[in-house]
Amino acid sequence: MMDNPLPVGLFHWRSPYGVAETARRLEDALKVQGFAIFAHFDHSRAAQEAGRQMPPMEVLVFGNPKGGTSLMLAAPTLAIDLPSKILIRQDEDGATEIFFNTMAYLKERHRLIDMDKEVIAFDQKVTGLIRSSLR
Repeated sequence: MMDNPLPVGLFHWRSPYGVAETARRLEDALKVQGFAIFAHFDHSRAAQEAGRQMPPMEVLVFGNPKGGTSLMLAAPTLAIDLPSKILIRQDEDGATEIFFNTMAYLKERHRLIDMDKEVIAFDQKVTGLIRSSLR
């Protein structure tokens, strides 16, 4: 269980499934909702290949070029944080946790102006997708 408060701007959710199954479910749900999966990193496998051990940890890199382009045109520095990412990890108690940088946080970080509707819609879509695909 996390003892430290979450960093600003992170959405947090727990999954009843293991890391690999959670990642598979989220990737499938993202695709169904029209998101492109640009990368799927397995950090624990990479650590193992480097002779190190770490609990299961995967990252999905996803986005929608149509929506993302509009946001990056409005705030070009946003490109450093896009495409979006979902972190899936096993905590020290063996529970599977999901983390996601909210677009509302990125909006503030990059001083994105006049895009509130798009930001709210994106966050609602992704957080809703996380919740519904991990029941």
